[in-house]
Amino acid sequence: MTYPPHPYLLRSEPEEPKTQRTDRRRILQLLAGVVLFIITSVVLLTVDWALLNLSGRPIEITDPGTIARPGWIAVISACAAAAVALLLYRLIVGWIGGDPGQGLRGGSKTIEFLFGITVGVAVILAAIGIIALLGGYRITGIQLSDGILIGLAGGISAGVIEEIVFRGILLRILDAWFGSWAALIISSALFGAAHLGNPGSSWWGATAIAVEAGLLLGGAYLLTRRLWLPIGIHATWNFLSGGIFSSPVSGVGSGDGLFAATFSGPDWLTGGDLGMEGSVITVAVCSLAGLAMLFLAHRQGQLLPSVRTERRRAANPQR
Repeated sequence: MTYPPHPYLLRSEPEEPKTQRTDRRRILQLLAGVVLFIITSVVLLTVDWALLNLSGRPIEITDPGTIARPGWIAVISACAAAAVALLLYRLIVGWIGGDPGQGLRGGSKTIEFLFGITVGVAVILAAIGIIALLGGYRITGIQLSDGILIGLAGGISAGVIEEIVFRGILLRILDAWFGSWAALIISSALFGAAHLGNPGSSWWGATAIAVEAGLLLGGAYLLTRRLWLPIGIHATWNFLSGGIFSSPVSGVGSGDGLFAATFSGPDWLTGGDLGMEGSVITVAVCSLAGLAMLFLAHRQGQLLPSVRTERRRAANPQR
């Protein structure tokens, strides 16, 4: 049975190779990815510190080791760090990997990014709506607070930097080494584990993030083999959950978004201190969306074996 190509996101000629995994020095790329994450973290703190000094505001280090700053400073810092991350990623895949534009090139950037925003809006509205119907979430008013800009900053920084590190570098390289399914499982587990140090986190919280975000964001990358779709989803999720619906994001955040709201009920419903990412409802909604992404990726032949297996099959087509 054959399927028609996806009309918006992918190429329309299935006979051609979907993915050219010709990059080199993959171990060095992984190490460079760690350096990228460190540099962007330094950029965030440096821009925060500089703008706070220029504006004459006191510098306060808050738990978990971040600088307390107004929303407008947070947005500028996030944009600066995201720009540096994109530049460094281009250098990594170009100079080290020898494959310029890997994960970024293609003519569907705007469409994929906008589709990612649409998916992000859909999944969070579905999750928060079901939680509210079950009595776990209630809006009590509207507030124009700095938390909206803080949520936007979190969406920009996490949406770009974490997607570059975990999907653009880690998942892409593991995919070449071990194949798509193994790469998805390993990168998802590491993404969940990376949140264990967050306030309010636990093994359940890390597992929830690994499953819901790993499937959804990993599936989005594998579907397009580019970063714009997962960046759009991730940035939208963080902004809406923290900046609009006033939920902690992976345990971080003041809960001062656009809607003054209360979460009440068991942790399995509300997510507890982790925020709605720890809710069983959110895990189910995001996992279903992620499975849909993976189903489309499978239809388009984007779930691939390792490069070594692919080459062996090409050399022995009868086997």
